[in-house]
Amino acid sequence: MSIHNLYVFLTMGRIEPMPHPNLMRRLLIILLIAAAPSVLAEAACEQCHAEAASAMTGTPHGEASCGACHGDAAGHPGAGALMSFTDEAADQRSAACEGCHRDARSAAINNPHAQSGLACNDCHQAHGPAPEPAPVAGFPQLPASSAGCYGCHEDTFAQFALSERHRLDEGAISCTSCHDPHGAEPHGRLGGFDQSSCGECHANTGGPFVFEHAASRVEGCGACHEPHGSPNRHLLNYQRVAELCFECHATVPQFHSGFSPVAPPRFDTNTVCTNCHVAIHGSNLDRNLLR
Repeated sequence: MSIHNLYVFLTMGRIEPMPHPNLMRRLLIILLIAAAPSVLAEAACEQCHAEAASAMTGTPHGEASCGACHGDAAGHPGAGALMSFTDEAADQRSAACEGCHRDARSAAINNPHAQSGLACNDCHQAHGPAPEPAPVAGFPQLPASSAGCYGCHEDTFAQFALSERHRLDEGAISCTSCHDPHGAEPHGRLGGFDQSSCGECHANTGGPFVFEHAASRVEGCGACHEPHGSPNRHLLNYQRVAELCFECHATVPQFHSGFSPVAPPRFDTNTVCTNCHVAIHGSNLDRNLLR
């Protein structure tokens, strides 16, 4: 290895421009003395783990030492305290990653993935670029980030095959367009004020409004809509609008039912409530969400 290449290796290319050759030699001596233990340790690891070392070349993890993730190799090979990231508990594996990736919050107490016993390396490839996920039948243009979700969320992917759906298979969105896989998601259906994920694309329905539709503030968009896919128009939870409305509005004004106790009701489950209550997401004019 040339002096120039050795200098780049030891400084990771972070110190430029190169100093005068004589000064460079002095700096290299200092750097070698400081780096010798870790350089020797890395070389020892590569003797047995050349494939893993090669896979990390040019990646952010390649700039760290093996010991930064796996621990002190003293006494290895053999039984010891090295992290294998295969036999340890999920929270222990994730804790090793959080030393550098605190922002990922993968062990947040209310993170659904952490609560399900998943660790960082159950989804992420540590030693190099993740291999291309296997194609998912029926989703020819599925983004790679979403294909990785398929293995655990097949039931959700089945909803994207329904007649009314968000356009996941065309690549218009990905799972992470709505969900943060590392963050807290206390409402499984993006309910309540967490519905802000929906408002990023559907700003006209998110408000704020002078007169709010209470369901959107309490339960969120999922009170009426199935976000992944539905056999009903507009991703509604029911095909008939009145059935959906009657879920919350079981008690209605008298004139909705009719003024005669023996006459048939004026409105029933076949009624389209939104013919009158058109501002269903909220209104700035009428508290009853009328025209």
